Amino acid sequence: MLPTKADCSTMINEQEINVFKQKLLDELNNVTQRLEDHEAVKRDATETGDEVDRANQEESQQLLLNRRQHDLKLMKSLKDALRRIDSDDFGFCESCGDDISMPRLNARPESRYCIDCQDVRERSNGSMR
Repeated sequence: MLPTKADCSTMINEQEINVFKQKLLDELNNVTQRLEDHEAVKRDATETGDEVDRANQEESQQLLLNRRQHDLKLMKSLKDALRRIDSDDFGFCESCGDDISMPRLNARPESRYCIDCQDVRERSNGSMR
């Protein structure tokens, strides 16, 4: 008889879940702070100076926008992972249902897929996560 999700959830014990939850919360706080900092920088940006200064400023704004978009995606992933902890789905691949390896969870606790399914996803659509 194959183990059920409830049986497998004991593979990650409560203490480990709490460690992952704290990592996710810490990273969520960091991302939230960065997003607030982005907004402050955006508010403080003024168009002054010559053409070169404005070009540099536009480039900086574009980099900031790219970082902000990345942080918004990361924030969603972190919140999704916290919801998976609350619903006892944390640590299971959303594609195949297998366990996500501990080294992968330690490196990226917001991971939704096991490494094999992640590889397939990346090859099929060329995107990350």
